[in-house]
Amino acid sequence: MTDFSDDMTLHTLWQSDTAAFDPMPVEEVRRRASRLGDIVARRNRREYMAAAIVIAGFAVYAVVLPGLLFKLGSLLVIAGTLFVSWQLTRRTSRPDPAAEAADIRSYYRARLVREEHMLSRVGRWYLAPLLPGLLLFMTAQALNDRYGMVGSTVLIGGPLLLFGAIWLLNRRGAAMLRRQIARIDRDPPAPAPEQGE
Repeated sequence: MTDFSDDMTLHTLWQSDTAAFDPMPVEEVRRRASRLGDIVARRNRREYMAAAIVIAGFAVYAVVLPGLLFKLGSLLVIAGTLFVSWQLTRRTSRPDPAAEAADIRSYYRARLVREEHMLSRVGRWYLAPLLPGLLLFMTAQALNDRYGMVGSTVLIGGPLLLFGAIWLLNRRGAAMLRRQIARIDRDPPAPAPEQGE
């Protein structure tokens, strides 16, 4: 899902240097908020393109492959992919220029919290809707017995390992976001401008 690989330098800094605990300047918060928006937009584009490819591929499978299990599995994968796309749209943090201008720190924190919630719950809204269709489709493949025991194990084990990796990577991303949220929470808010200024 979200690519926070550039934050590894932040992670290293956080572990090795007390400077990571210093208050974050407002300009740094503004830069990070802008960067988060770019990351989220790129991630969503990739996810929607992948969803279109999955839907097209399984639509072909539903028409071409023989047998009810293949057809039902393909249709369930398509339904699960549409549900995941809808959930991604619904759960994604969106830029709000008015909120950003009012209080950049609160705005950035709210976006981080929304992304953290989305990533930490990826098993429920992203992976679980795809499992029934994939399991039905893989069962149909195993019952065809074209691949033998080893081939069927690879066909079933491969996607399950991929799902486990996706779940772990998103949990890791959520933990990184929690650390960023904690840092913002530690920082004192910027003083409000005086009335006479």
